[in-house]
Amino acid sequence: MKKKVLLIRLDKIGDLICSLPADQVLDSSEYDVTWIIQKGLGSVVDLGEKPRKYFELDKKDPKTSAKLLRELLQTLKPDIAISLQGPWWVNFELFKARVPIRSGVKSQWHSFLFLNKGIRQKRSLAVKHELEYNLDLVQETLDIPSTKEFHYFEIKKPEASHLLSDFGLVPKKYVVVHPGMMGSAQNWPQSEYIKLIQRLTQKGHSVVVTGTAQDEPYLDQIKAACVQHPQVIWLQSKLNLNQLVEVLAYAEYVIVPSTGVAHLAAGVGTLVKGLYSPITVQHPRRWAPRGPDVEVFMLPEVNAECF
Repeated sequence: MKKKVLLIRLDKIGDLICSLPADQVLDSSEYDVTWIIQKGLGSVVDLGEKPRKYFELDKKDPKTSAKLLRELLQTLKPDIAISLQGPWWVNFELFKARVPIRSGVKSQWHSFLFLNKGIRQKRSLAVKHELEYNLDLVQETLDIPSTKEFHYFEIKKPEASHLLSDFGLVPKKYVVVHPGMMGSAQNWPQSEYIKLIQRLTQKGHSVVVTGTAQDEPYLDQIKAACVQHPQVIWLQSKLNLNQLVEVLAYAEYVIVPSTGVAHLAAGVGTLVKGLYSPITVQHPRRWAPRGPDVEVFMLPEVNAECF
Protein backbone atom coordinates (compact mmCIF):
# COMPACT_ATOMS: atom_id res chain seq x y z
CA MET A 1 0.00 0.00 0.00
CA LYS A 2 1.24 3.48 -0.85
CA LYS A 3 2.30 5.72 2.01
CA LYS A 4 0.30 8.93 2.22
CA VAL A 5 2.52 12.00 2.28
CA LEU A 6 1.62 15.62 2.99
CA LEU A 7 4.05 18.26 1.71
CA ILE A 8 3.37 21.70 3.16
CA ARG A 9 4.42 25.09 1.79
CA LEU A 10 2.27 28.07 2.74
CA ASP A 11 4.07 30.86 0.94
CA LYS A 12 4.24 33.04 -2.18
CA ILE A 13 4.48 31.93 -5.83
CA GLY A 14 8.27 31.88 -6.09
CA ASP A 15 8.68 30.00 -2.82
CA LEU A 16 6.08 27.45 -3.88
CA ILE A 17 7.70 26.92 -7.28
CA CYS A 18 11.02 26.35 -5.49
CA SER A 19 9.30 23.64 -3.45
CA LEU A 20 7.06 21.71 -5.83
CA PRO A 21 9.86 19.77 -7.61
CA ALA A 22 10.84 18.26 -4.25
CA ASP A 23 8.16 15.63 -4.90
CA GLN A 24 9.98 14.44 -8.02
CA VAL A 25 12.22 12.22 -5.88
CA LEU A 26 9.17 10.33 -4.57
CA ASP A 27 8.29 7.17 -6.48
CA SER A 28 4.59 7.41 -7.38
CA SER A 29 4.27 3.66 -6.95
CA GLU A 30 5.30 4.01 -3.29
CA TYR A 31 4.01 7.42 -2.23
CA ASP A 32 0.65 9.17 -2.59
CA VAL A 33 1.46 12.88 -2.28
CA THR A 34 -0.87 15.75 -1.41
CA TRP A 35 0.35 19.33 -1.18
CA ILE A 36 -0.92 21.90 1.30
CA ILE A 37 -0.44 25.34 -0.25
CA GLN A 38 -1.42 28.95 0.28
CA LYS A 39 -4.97 29.87 -0.71
CA GLY A 40 -5.20 31.09 -4.30
CA LEU A 41 -2.10 29.30 -5.60
CA GLY A 42 -3.76 26.14 -6.88
CA SER A 43 -3.73 27.64 -10.37
CA VAL A 44 0.07 27.77 -10.17
CA VAL A 45 0.28 24.08 -9.29
CA ASP A 46 -2.06 23.29 -12.19
CA LEU A 47 0.44 24.81 -14.64
CA GLY A 48 2.86 21.95 -14.07
CA GLU A 49 3.60 19.09 -16.46
CA LYS A 50 3.35 16.77 -13.46
CA PRO A 51 -0.21 16.40 -12.10
CA ARG A 52 -0.37 17.19 -8.39
CA LYS A 53 -3.06 16.98 -5.74
CA TYR A 54 -3.33 19.92 -3.38
CA PHE A 55 -5.37 21.48 -0.61
CA GLU A 56 -5.43 25.25 -0.07
CA LEU A 57 -5.24 26.99 3.31
CA ASP A 58 -5.01 30.67 4.16
CA LYS A 59 -2.28 31.29 6.71
CA LYS A 60 -3.70 34.79 7.19
CA ASP A 61 -6.77 33.14 8.74
CA PRO A 62 -5.26 30.64 11.19
CA LYS A 63 -8.48 29.87 13.07
CA THR A 64 -10.42 28.76 9.98
CA SER A 65 -7.39 27.13 8.34
CA ALA A 66 -6.47 25.12 11.43
CA LYS A 67 -10.00 23.73 11.48
CA LEU A 68 -9.82 22.83 7.78
CA LEU A 69 -6.44 21.18 8.26
CA ARG A 70 -7.79 19.22 11.23
CA GLU A 71 -10.64 17.90 9.09
CA LEU A 72 -8.26 17.02 6.25
CA LEU A 73 -5.99 15.09 8.59
CA GLN A 74 -8.95 13.15 9.99
CA THR A 75 -10.06 12.22 6.48
CA LEU A 76 -6.71 11.60 4.81
CA LYS A 77 -4.87 10.00 7.74
CA PRO A 78 -1.39 10.66 6.32
CA ASP A 79 1.58 8.51 7.27
CA ILE A 80 4.06 11.33 6.76
CA ALA A 81 3.86 15.11 6.85
CA ILE A 82 6.78 17.32 5.87
CA SER A 83 6.52 21.03 6.57
CA LEU A 84 8.76 22.82 4.09
CA GLN A 85 7.42 26.09 5.45
CA GLY A 86 4.42 26.76 7.63
CA PRO A 87 3.28 28.58 10.77
CA TRP A 88 3.30 27.01 14.23
CA TRP A 89 -0.35 25.96 14.18
CA VAL A 90 0.30 23.63 11.22
CA ASN A 91 2.84 21.65 13.24
CA PHE A 92 0.48 21.71 16.22
CA GLU A 93 -2.35 20.16 14.18
CA LEU A 94 0.02 17.48 12.85
CA PHE A 95 1.00 16.71 16.44
CA LYS A 96 -2.61 16.55 17.68
CA ALA A 97 -3.55 14.27 14.78
CA ARG A 98 -0.67 11.95 15.72
CA VAL A 99 0.70 11.80 12.21
CA PRO A 100 3.33 9.05 12.57
CA ILE A 101 6.18 10.97 10.90
CA ARG A 102 6.12 14.75 11.34
CA SER A 103 9.13 16.40 9.75
CA GLY A 104 10.40 19.86 9.00
CA VAL A 105 13.24 22.30 9.48
CA LYS A 106 14.36 22.23 13.10
CA SER A 107 14.70 25.89 14.01
CA GLN A 108 11.77 27.59 15.75
CA TRP A 109 10.34 26.43 19.07
CA HIS A 110 7.31 24.67 17.61
CA SER A 111 9.48 22.51 15.35
CA PHE A 112 11.18 21.00 18.41
CA LEU A 113 7.93 20.65 20.34
CA PHE A 114 5.59 19.20 17.70
CA LEU A 115 7.80 17.45 15.12
CA ASN A 116 9.48 14.09 15.65
CA LYS A 117 11.85 14.25 12.69
CA GLY A 118 13.68 16.87 10.69
CA ILE A 119 17.01 18.47 10.02
CA ARG A 120 18.78 21.67 10.96
CA GLN A 121 19.20 24.03 8.02
CA LYS A 122 20.70 27.52 7.98
CA ARG A 123 18.77 28.69 4.95
CA SER A 124 19.56 32.33 5.68
CA LEU A 125 23.20 31.60 4.79
CA ALA A 126 22.08 30.77 1.22
CA VAL A 127 24.78 28.19 0.58
CA LYS A 128 22.51 26.31 -1.84
CA HIS A 129 19.29 26.77 -3.79
CA GLU A 130 15.94 26.83 -1.98
CA LEU A 131 14.87 23.76 -3.94
CA GLU A 132 18.00 21.90 -2.79
CA TYR A 133 17.10 22.68 0.83
CA ASN A 134 13.63 21.27 0.22
CA LEU A 135 14.98 18.19 -1.54
CA ASP A 136 17.38 17.58 1.35
CA LEU A 137 14.48 17.70 3.80
CA VAL A 138 12.34 15.25 1.83
CA GLN A 139 15.20 12.86 1.15
CA GLU A 140 16.44 12.93 4.74
CA THR A 141 12.96 12.35 6.14
CA LEU A 142 12.24 9.37 3.89
CA ASP A 143 15.80 8.05 3.68
CA ILE A 144 15.97 8.51 -0.09
CA PRO A 145 19.49 8.68 -1.60
CA SER A 146 20.31 12.06 -3.09
CA THR A 147 21.05 12.34 -6.80
CA LYS A 148 22.66 14.99 -8.97
CA GLU A 149 19.63 15.19 -11.23
CA PHE A 150 18.59 18.76 -12.05
CA HIS A 151 15.01 19.36 -10.90
CA TYR A 152 12.78 22.31 -11.68
CA PHE A 153 9.07 23.09 -11.93
CA GLU A 154 8.26 22.19 -15.52
CA ILE A 155 5.31 24.17 -16.86
CA LYS A 156 3.22 22.95 -19.78
CA LYS A 157 3.87 25.25 -22.73
CA PRO A 158 0.51 26.61 -23.87
CA GLU A 159 -0.52 26.69 -27.50
CA ALA A 160 -0.18 30.14 -29.04
CA SER A 161 -3.69 31.60 -29.15
CA HIS A 162 -5.36 34.71 -30.52
CA LEU A 163 -4.14 36.46 -27.35
CA LEU A 164 -0.77 37.23 -28.92
CA SER A 165 -2.21 38.61 -32.15
CA ASP A 166 -4.81 40.58 -30.18
CA PHE A 167 -1.92 42.52 -28.62
CA GLY A 168 0.05 42.66 -31.87
CA LEU A 169 2.66 40.16 -30.68
CA VAL A 170 4.59 37.75 -32.88
CA PRO A 171 6.12 34.69 -31.15
CA LYS A 172 9.82 35.18 -30.32
CA LYS A 173 9.73 38.72 -31.69
CA TYR A 174 9.28 40.59 -28.41
CA VAL A 175 11.01 40.97 -25.05
CA VAL A 176 9.10 40.94 -21.76
CA VAL A 177 10.19 43.38 -19.05
CA HIS A 178 8.57 42.80 -15.66
CA PRO A 179 9.78 45.46 -13.18
CA GLY A 180 7.34 44.71 -10.35
CA MET A 181 7.84 42.53 -7.30
CA MET A 182 6.61 41.97 -3.74
CA GLY A 183 9.41 44.05 -2.24
CA SER A 184 11.20 41.14 -0.54
CA ALA A 185 14.47 41.74 -2.43
CA GLN A 186 16.52 44.52 -3.97
CA ASN A 187 15.31 45.82 -7.32
CA TRP A 188 16.52 48.14 -10.06
CA PRO A 189 15.40 51.79 -9.82
CA GLN A 190 12.75 52.75 -12.36
CA SER A 191 15.22 55.04 -14.11
CA GLU A 192 17.29 51.98 -15.09
CA TYR A 193 14.24 50.16 -16.44
CA ILE A 194 13.45 53.24 -18.53
CA LYS A 195 16.98 53.21 -19.96
CA LEU A 196 16.63 49.47 -20.63
CA ILE A 197 13.35 49.86 -22.51
CA GLN A 198 14.75 52.76 -24.53
CA ARG A 199 17.82 50.69 -25.43
CA LEU A 200 15.74 47.67 -26.45
CA THR A 201 13.42 49.73 -28.64
CA GLN A 202 16.37 51.51 -30.26
CA LYS A 203 17.73 48.06 -31.17
CA GLY A 204 14.42 47.28 -32.87
CA HIS A 205 12.76 45.14 -30.20
CA SER A 206 9.10 45.25 -29.28
CA VAL A 207 8.89 45.44 -25.48
CA VAL A 208 6.03 44.01 -23.44
CA VAL A 209 5.72 45.42 -19.92
CA THR A 210 3.79 43.20 -17.50
CA GLY A 211 2.66 43.67 -13.92
CA THR A 212 -0.32 43.88 -11.61
CA ALA A 213 -2.08 46.78 -9.93
CA GLN A 214 0.03 46.05 -6.83
CA ASP A 215 3.15 46.67 -8.91
CA GLU A 216 2.20 50.31 -9.54
CA PRO A 217 4.91 51.69 -7.17
CA TYR A 218 7.48 50.01 -9.43
CA LEU A 219 5.83 51.11 -12.68
CA ASP A 220 4.46 54.65 -12.40
CA GLN A 221 7.59 56.44 -13.66
CA ILE A 222 8.19 53.80 -16.36
CA LYS A 223 4.60 54.17 -17.54
CA ALA A 224 4.89 57.95 -17.77
CA ALA A 225 8.08 57.65 -19.84
CA CYS A 226 7.30 54.67 -22.06
CA VAL A 227 3.61 53.83 -22.36
CA GLN A 228 3.07 55.93 -25.51
CA HIS A 229 6.06 54.49 -27.37
CA PRO A 230 4.87 52.60 -30.48
CA GLN A 231 7.16 49.64 -29.72
CA VAL A 232 6.01 49.29 -26.10
CA ILE A 233 3.00 47.09 -25.36
CA TRP A 234 1.70 47.90 -21.88
CA LEU A 235 -0.02 44.84 -20.39
CA GLN A 236 -0.12 45.77 -16.72
CA SER A 237 -3.32 44.35 -15.16
CA LYS A 238 -4.49 42.97 -18.54
CA LEU A 239 -3.49 39.31 -18.10
CA ASN A 240 -4.68 36.48 -15.90
CA LEU A 241 -2.17 33.80 -14.83
CA ASN A 242 -2.63 31.55 -17.86
CA GLN A 243 -2.44 34.48 -20.26
CA LEU A 244 0.71 35.72 -18.55
CA VAL A 245 2.32 32.29 -18.96
CA GLU A 246 1.42 32.32 -22.67
CA VAL A 247 3.01 35.75 -23.13
CA LEU A 248 6.12 34.57 -21.24
CA ALA A 249 6.30 31.31 -23.19
CA TYR A 250 6.55 33.01 -26.58
CA ALA A 251 8.87 35.86 -25.61
CA GLU A 252 12.39 36.01 -27.01
CA TYR A 253 13.51 36.48 -23.40
CA VAL A 254 12.30 37.93 -20.11
CA ILE A 255 14.06 40.54 -17.96
CA VAL A 256 12.83 40.39 -14.38
CA PRO A 257 13.92 40.90 -10.75
CA SER A 258 13.60 38.32 -7.98
CA THR A 259 9.88 37.59 -8.14
CA GLY A 260 7.44 34.84 -9.04
CA VAL A 261 7.34 35.81 -12.72
CA ALA A 262 11.02 34.88 -13.02
CA HIS A 263 10.20 31.35 -11.85
CA LEU A 264 7.18 31.08 -14.17
CA ALA A 265 9.20 32.15 -17.20
CA ALA A 266 12.03 29.74 -16.37
CA GLY A 267 9.59 26.89 -15.82
CA VAL A 268 7.99 27.32 -19.23
CA GLY A 269 11.44 27.22 -20.85
CA THR A 270 11.94 30.85 -21.89
CA LEU A 271 15.34 32.51 -21.52
CA VAL A 272 15.29 34.47 -18.25
CA LYS A 273 17.67 37.34 -17.55
CA GLY A 274 17.25 37.80 -13.80
CA LEU A 275 18.29 40.86 -11.80
CA TYR A 276 19.50 39.72 -8.39
CA SER A 277 20.86 41.20 -5.19
CA PRO A 278 24.25 40.25 -3.71
CA ILE A 279 22.74 40.40 -0.20
CA THR A 280 23.10 36.93 1.31
CA VAL A 281 19.45 36.27 2.14
CA GLN A 282 18.39 37.48 -1.34
CA HIS A 283 21.25 35.86 -3.26
CA PRO A 284 20.57 34.05 -6.55
CA ARG A 285 22.50 31.09 -5.20
CA ARG A 286 19.32 30.44 -3.20
CA TRP A 287 16.60 32.25 -5.16
CA ALA A 288 17.53 32.23 -8.87
CA PRO A 289 14.82 30.76 -11.10
CA ARG A 290 15.37 27.14 -12.10
CA GLY A 291 14.95 26.18 -15.72
CA PRO A 292 16.81 25.18 -18.86
CA ASP A 293 17.82 28.74 -19.85
CA VAL A 294 18.59 31.19 -17.04
CA GLU A 295 21.12 34.02 -16.84
CA VAL A 296 21.75 36.00 -13.66
CA PHE A 297 22.86 39.63 -13.49
CA MET A 298 23.99 41.06 -10.17
CA LEU A 299 22.82 44.39 -8.79
CA PRO A 300 24.01 47.10 -8.60
CA GLU A 301 26.72 46.49 -11.25
CA VAL A 302 24.30 45.59 -14.05
CA ASN A 303 23.05 48.40 -16.30
CA ALA A 304 21.06 48.79 -19.50
CA GLU A 305 24.23 48.39 -21.58
CA CYS A 306 24.31 44.71 -20.53
CA PHE A 307 21.26 43.95 -22.70
